[in-house]
Amino acid sequence: MITLALALVVQLSGSSQDTSMARVESLLSAGDTRQALKLATGIAERRPRDAAAHMLLGRVHYARPVVGRFPALEEFRAAARLAPTDPEPWYWQMKVGFYLRGDDGDLVARDALLGLFAITPNYLDSWERFRDIYRSPDIWRRAERALARHGEQPIALEHRAELLIALEQGTRADSLLDIVITTQGAAGVTTYLLRAEASFLNRNKTAGFAWHDSALAHADDDPTDALWDEAWLIASPDEVARHETIAAGERRAFFERFWGQRDPDLLTPQNERLEEQYARRAEVRRGYRLLHPQRLTYHSTFARALQAFDDRRQEGDFTTNVPTASPDRMIPGPSWELRMLDQQVAALSSQALQDTAMPLAFRAGLTAQGLVFLRHGKPDAQANCVSDLLGAGFYNSTCRSALDEEAWLYWTPDGPLSVHFKRNEVFAPTSRRQLRNSYLLLNTDRSTLPAPLVARAWTATFMSSDLGLTDVYFRARGDSAAVVLWNMSGAPLRVAGHALLQMTVPPGPYDLGLDIDSAGVLGRIRQALTVPMFSLVDLDLSSLVLAPIEHNAPPPPPRPPPPPLPDREAALQGMPADLSFRAGTPLAAYVEVYGLGLDRSNRSRYQVRYSFAPLRSTFARLFGGSARPVVFEFERGAQFSTAPERLVLEPDKLPPGRYRVTVAVTDLTRNVKSESVALDITIR
Repeated sequence: MITLALALVVQLSGSSQDTSMARVESLLSAGDTRQALKLATGIAERRPRDAAAHMLLGRVHYARPVVGRFPALEEFRAAARLAPTDPEPWYWQMKVGFYLRGDDGDLVARDALLGLFAITPNYLDSWERFRDIYRSPDIWRRAERALARHGEQPIALEHRAELLIALEQGTRADSLLDIVITTQGAAGVTTYLLRAEASFLNRNKTAGFAWHDSALAHADDDPTDALWDEAWLIASPDEVARHETIAAGERRAFFERFWGQRDPDLLTPQNERLEEQYARRAEVRRGYRLLHPQRLTYHSTFARALQAFDDRRQEGDFTTNVPTASPDRMIPGPSWELRMLDQQVAALSSQALQDTAMPLAFRAGLTAQGLVFLRHGKPDAQANCVSDLLGAGFYNSTCRSALDEEAWLYWTPDGPLSVHFKRNEVFAPTSRRQLRNSYLLLNTDRSTLPAPLVARAWTATFMSSDLGLTDVYFRARGDSAAVVLWNMSGAPLRVAGHALLQMTVPPGPYDLGLDIDSAGVLGRIRQALTVPMFSLVDLDLSSLVLAPIEHNAPPPPPRPPPPPLPDREAALQGMPADLSFRAGTPLAAYVEVYGLGLDRSNRSRYQVRYSFAPLRSTFARLFGGSARPVVFEFERGAQFSTAPERLVLEPDKLPPGRYRVTVAVTDLTRNVKSESVALDITIR
């Protein structure tokens, strides 16, 4: 009877405690920390060996404004001692550290995460938060040893491999990932990407490319979207926007296009940009890590106010301290992509630049220099204690090291880009031009694989025999060429070979990549291409083709017979890649006319006009008078709504020079006119 009574008392006591803890939880949810503190303190005093009671009291302290964080830390530490296999007390210690910030808070968070990793390798978002603390090779090694306690758990092996890659121990990392793939059978896209990085670190390029291809092949089956974790650091604003809207089944096509468009040499089977990118990742880990992500610079209101004041002062200096002989005049006209970006950044300020760049740097764990290095590689020139390497800056005599300030310079096809950094971490533009350059470098990327060959090539489009498609032809000057077309959806379209290249594609907008090899020297073209849609109903013209006609027969009689008129293939094969023709050679023009109207006898009638307008220099136009174009005009008839239009131009009709050739067709049946795209040629 006495035993039964004691059991009843213990049961009632436990029930009472559970009710009290539920009451504390309710008060916490309601924000009544004062009453919750009284109840939670009483529970912890009555149950000093209960880890749950200390956890509850710690959470109440944590919710108290300002004063509760250190008492909370003590309660969480007590709970960790009482429940050594429970990860929750360690996780809440980490939260206290991140709240405290600064060096002390960073130390608290770091020790808590290392203790947490020894218990479990992947508790909530602990691995992601590990990237937000100070990390050094010693801390990486301590974390790897803690994770090693979990044996062959796949997630532990992957985290260890990531740490070993950071320590540049690619061989060890690769061996751990091999266990995940071959023994555990738990490989995913993250595993393949880590193994690709480990292979490149070991200078095994073939394996690196193969493992990255495996990651791309499984992109649609990856709920973590690991490929984006690697790609966002160099993505353009347009790619970021497109990624936000893609469905799970579209990831593979997205990332194949993402990396394919960055391939600096389409003639090789590998994408050298991948090798280059992994090498840059290793370099920024060594030299451009954000060593103290939790430093007050990024969180203190006072520090941000001081920075804003300094930025406003610099904004005023933009117009007063820049010499009138600004290096802006040295910059050639930018490409259309840069002009579009210029319009977007024209109204932004230096403070807006910091608000854009520093969250990116914090997320990536890199300095501002690291962000630029990852996108554009090593600068072509750099100097300490100088604000601008294009001549508008000055030497700062109070500067002692690169940690104070540094200027970088990149030479690009669109002109030189100069940027300025302070404290080795933040952008510090000293002129409106440098502000623009900082935005450009944050929104673009490049390969440093040289392509010095000036590419000479043309593109021609014709209606295809396949309904609704268009035949696109390419010709480049060189030993071999490769062409890739990317559109918004679907696999890229690729063709490679010598001389004339052809593909049949759906009409629409594309991004064109064309690489040329001439005696081992690479030339590169990257631009937008719109493939037109031709109709059998609406009047339209194909591209204009001009080809020389060579006489291979013996010396002709006094009146030679006219040379044969070429068909489409013969004209395309004959048109040179640089559109340069030898004087004294007959030229054959070829163009196809679509959508001609038919009369009652099912015949079409049209008028065609060829114009060869001389292209003259500015000086010649100003002081040499105007030059009249050479014009040929004919009236033609055809039996169908589509007609091949040909013209043979005798050699004495065009003297040497440069000409812009156009063809205009008027449908006489319907009185509708259409004009082809101009073609600029040279007669030498």
